[in-house]
Amino acid sequence: MLSNHNFIPDVTACFCPNCGCNLRESERLAYGNIVIDERGDLWFEGQPLLLTRCQHLIVEALVRAKGRGLTRSFLATIIGGEIYDQTISKYIQRARDSFRHIEPGFDQITSLRGFGAYRWECRTSL
Repeated sequence: MLSNHNFIPDVTACFCPNCGCNLRESERLAYGNIVIDERGDLWFEGQPLLLTRCQHLIVEALVRAKGRGLTRSFLATIIGGEIYDQTISKYIQRARDSFRHIEPGFDQITSLRGFGAYRWECRTSL
């Protein structure tokens, strides 16, 4: 019997529990001022953005959810393993900091207070 501790998510297909959208499609995605190319590289405001593996997985899932909120526990399953809520919050904070190197007023990863969730707010390029 598998426990949550041994669960390793399939990163080739990760579906949102709310709407069923595939959060790991392998095609180019442009959503406002962010692009995820065919290789999985992130481009923000036309500039490449390097993130850690965990930050990248979280940002990619949020962008692919197209404005729908994703809970911390769901984001933890995308990363894999048993991860605390505070760890997800720290990954989000560090990802926001990386975006702020390109756009100091970055605010597109929003917290859905009271739900323990985050979403990506779509903006067009400046």
